[in-house]
Amino acid sequence: MVRRIVELVDARGTTLGECPVEEAHQPPGRLHRAFSIMLFDEQDRVLLQRRALSKSRFPGLWANTCCSHPAAGEDVAESAAKRLDEEMGLRVGELREVGTFVYQALDGQGAAEHEFDHVLMGDLDSSAELSPDREEIEELAWLPYAELVSDAASRPERYAPWIPGVIALIERARSAN
Repeated sequence: MVRRIVELVDARGTTLGECPVEEAHQPPGRLHRAFSIMLFDEQDRVLLQRRALSKSRFPGLWANTCCSHPAAGEDVAESAAKRLDEEMGLRVGELREVGTFVYQALDGQGAAEHEFDHVLMGDLDSSAELSPDREEIEELAWLPYAELVSDAASRPERYAPWIPGVIALIERARSAN
């Protein structure tokens, strides 16, 4: 198994160093760079994934289309596009970064998140063939964006803890257009 290394950052995203991903996720978590992708279809639906039950952090919760960590020094957009291909067999056009936020969360199973999260948006035709990696993804679902916003607010326990930050940045980007 390849040992994944993540980039440690400060609250402004300035690189401080690197460490193994497992170490970054030990409570209380070490602040490191991550990304969250949200893909929209032509009907303003978002592609969500339910995290595999075997995941070490927040298993079985609904999350955005794809999320991961760029390797230390790797371009975020390039890493995000590569991860979409690895996790879902998807190749999309442009991924637009809409902002960053920092969050910290304990998962109740002995792991933690403390991430400087880059949020990216992209478009995907709903007829695209999806090939989810079952080690990462339990299931996929298209959900109207407005329904996601409402459901995540009323039933947050169903969603990964970074979803509110992802939604907030997408809302800001959409209102600016």
